[in-house]
Amino acid sequence: MNPLGYSFEMFDDFGRFREVEALEHPSQLVKEGPEKAPVHVDLRHHYRTVPVNAKGELSGTGDPKLDGEVRDALDLVERLAKSNRVRQSIIRHAFRYYLGRNEVLSDSETLMDADEAYVRTGGSFNAVVLSLLTSDSFIYRKQK
Repeated sequence: MNPLGYSFEMFDDFGRFREVEALEHPSQLVKEGPEKAPVHVDLRHHYRTVPVNAKGELSGTGDPKLDGEVRDALDLVERLAKSNRVRQSIIRHAFRYYLGRNEVLSDSETLMDADEAYVRTGGSFNAVVLSLLTSDSFIYRKQK
C-alpha cells in the first residue's frame, strides 16, 4: 500500500465501513464458528481485532493546501472537495468527455465559463454541462 492508500483502510474488502480489523491468523483465533447452521447464522470464525489506523498522506499534487497527512478517506474527500485545482481538473475532464477531444488554447474561455458556472450555482454539475454544450467550442466544432 502507498501512504495515500492507508486512508481507505476504514473500509473492508467489500467497501463496508469498519473501525476494527480482524487478525485472521490461527494464533489469533478467539472462537471457532459452527460447521453447520441455518442460513441466517454467521459461520465465520472470530479472531482478535485491532483498531484500524486509516492515517494516510497525500503528496505530489503541487498544491500545498492539498499535500499533507490525512486522518482517513473522509478527510481526504473533504480536502479534495475544497480544492480549486481538483475542481478545474474535473471540469477539464468533463470538457474532454462532452466534446470528444482534448482542450486547446482557444478553448480557454469555454473552460473558464464552465468553471464560473459551477461556482456561481454552488457546485451544480448540470450547470457545467449546460455551459459546455452551449459554448462556441461545442457549437462550432469541426466535423471529423
